[in-house]
Amino acid sequence: MTAPQWLEGFQSRFGEMLREPLDRTQGTLRPATESYDSTLCREARPGRTRSARGRLAVYNRQYWFRFFGVMAGAFPLGARLVGHWHFNGLVTQFLREKPPTGWDLDDVPAGFETFVERAPLPSIRVEEGQREVEVDRSAYLEATAIDAAWLRVFRAPDEPVYRPSAADAHDLGRGRLRLSARIAFIEEHWPFLALRRRLEGDTGESAVPVPPPHPEARSVALVRTRTGVGERVLDPLEARLFALLRDFPMAEGLARLEATIPASERATLPARTRDWLARSVRLGFWSGLDR
Repeated sequence: MTAPQWLEGFQSRFGEMLREPLDRTQGTLRPATESYDSTLCREARPGRTRSARGRLAVYNRQYWFRFFGVMAGAFPLGARLVGHWHFNGLVTQFLREKPPTGWDLDDVPAGFETFVERAPLPSIRVEEGQREVEVDRSAYLEATAIDAAWLRVFRAPDEPVYRPSAADAHDLGRGRLRLSARIAFIEEHWPFLALRRRLEGDTGESAVPVPPPHPEARSVALVRTRTGVGERVLDPLEARLFALLRDFPMAEGLARLEATIPASERATLPARTRDWLARSVRLGFWSGLDR
């Protein structure tokens, strides 16, 4: 059945009103009712205590507050490293460029970590000493990338875990391992995973300072488990091996790894790679073998 033309027009105008960003110029989030479509305001009915614009504003406010909550839940590091006020400003820009089109709220955060790569970051006032500081762009991009990786792993669909059998022995060398969607490899220059854990259950909204960086970057595997998302710190060579195995057959990946290390380390490499591979299989890193 075709919808009446008046209803189609009303829904279009109502949708545009919902997506109207909340005004931030007065230091608070306020529906900009003066910008609402005049035809829509004539079509909407006033209530006992609210004008038509006031009633529409309720929906406008709820629309944005719901998405602010969804985004802060998906990007806890992204939210707290700049504070919720500035984070909501980034979310507003993001959703103006990429307004939600489906019913699933879980789809809304997709792509935010890419958006912030080109978004201007604010100066913020952090909790410690209430001083004004510039947001370290490299740190913020890494933090949002970690949030996004954590989210992908947490929401990944269930899939079979690859357990090599004797019948696979002939194909392992020339086959390419398929990484499970429940696994993500990240490089961490700042202790952001530890900060994520500290922020769990924290209802604060003010900015927290970027923690001091690690003495050396860490390679970490995020692993979806039955109880949540676990972390496994990887040896730097182990991380390099897994990166190679995602792009090359096993024999070629092992050869490329061997070519990057000093000759003095090559004697122990076969035993180390066997241990790493066996552990990765036990932890369910792989979902299959592409022959």
